[in-house]
Amino acid sequence: MRVSIEKEKFLNALSVVGKAISTKPNLNTSGCILIDATKSYIRLLASNEDMAIQGIVEGEIIEEGMVGLDARQLTDLIRKIPEGFINVFYNEKEDGDAVNVLIESNNIKAVIPGKFGYLFSDLPEIERDVKLEISQYALKDIIRRTIFCTSLNSINKILEGELFVINNGILRVEAVEQSRVAIRQIEINNNDINEKLIIKGSGLNELIKIISDDTESFVDMYFMKDNVVFEFDNYIIVMRLLEGNFFDSSNLKYNDYITKVEVNKKSLYECLDRTTLFAKEGDKKSVKFVITNDNVNISVVSQYGSINENIEIFKEGEDIEISFNPKLFIDALKAIDDETVTIYLLGKKFPCFIRKEDTYNYVVLPILG
Repeated sequence: MRVSIEKEKFLNALSVVGKAISTKPNLNTSGCILIDATKSYIRLLASNEDMAIQGIVEGEIIEEGMVGLDARQLTDLIRKIPEGFINVFYNEKEDGDAVNVLIESNNIKAVIPGKFGYLFSDLPEIERDVKLEISQYALKDIIRRTIFCTSLNSINKILEGELFVINNGILRVEAVEQSRVAIRQIEINNNDINEKLIIKGSGLNELIKIISDDTESFVDMYFMKDNVVFEFDNYIIVMRLLEGNFFDSSNLKYNDYITKVEVNKKSLYECLDRTTLFAKEGDKKSVKFVITNDNVNISVVSQYGSINENIEIFKEGEDIEISFNPKLFIDALKAIDDETVTIYLLGKKFPCFIRKEDTYNYVVLPILG
């Protein structure tokens, strides 16, 4: 194999594909990226137990072949090579039982060990019968505004994922953690797709690092029995779906609220942000909301001191005193762009809803005691 690739394009593709390298110590291809020049184009491929990423990189194929290289070593080397074209050469006939790969650019020649290409698993065959085309910006935005509610290491693995529900021209994304829920929905230009799938949050976090904020660039989503596929630009990302029953958000009913509050989001956010100086995470201190008439008093008293602040509101319903973890409230407010937010309270022992009809619903549980 011999290929020639411009440094910047090579490095960009390595940084994307490298997000899917395996870290399993007992796997022959652990930590490696495959360079494959056997299909009339140069592709990079990496996979782990949850996802696989393929990237097509522009370059010249001088001699066909494929070889795997340690992702970190290769990326660090390419980064330290001056601008220009980089040649990657692997002589399969000469290597025998060993794999030695020559990286060459200008007066630089480096040899690094590699892995035989046949050791690497390829992408599964992609079923392209059903496709959702969505702008990269829209997909990135709806994930970004919900992903913070996924659990990182939960006994219930389903809570490590996000639920995607596509039906009647609507894409709804839901995430659930022990004390909160995030739900957002957007309109899509496809009324024929009816899909429900759970995608692991760690993979979605990597996806939104790769896709752009461009409303004119699109992602094609394909749905398979065990996987979901995201295809965009020169990349294909395949993610394994989680299996199980997701939290039933239809049980979240806010209509029986006893108190409804409209408040300036910026004022509430900044107030709660100040309370975090006194309500530390490890201290298990809550922030008290006392809602009366046209005012909410927000306060905290802890070993770090105290703070007390009043914010003007518009209120319907009963006066109420209720306590929350301020971080949970802050995370929800950060995901909302509206100048004013509407909060529905069902009682001091029941969930609080921060919602906008047909757009978002953030649910935060109060702290009791």
